[in-house]
Amino acid sequence: MANIRQLDKRRKSVRNIRKITRTMELIATARFKKAMDRAAAANDYTERITQIVRDLASAGLEVSHPLLADRPQLNHATLLMLTSNRGLCGG
Repeated sequence: MANIRQLDKRRKSVRNIRKITRTMELIATARFKKAMDRAAAANDYTERITQIVRDLASAGLEVSHPLLADRPQLNHATLLMLTSNRGLCGG
């Protein structure tokens, strides 16, 4: 009889895990859709910024900025990454 009880308990556990997994999938889908909507909304902004940069580059204006000046070859480099304050797992 203990064997049948163990099987029933195991089956109930599997059902609960299935419910939790399904809920997590629904949440992930909703978050993904929200992110896609935000990306689509930013598309016009991105295209406009790209066009402005193209116009500036094609104007042939002399740009003198210390960060754009030619420098001798260095043996090291620094990479600066600018990101949002939210990670992939953040809410």
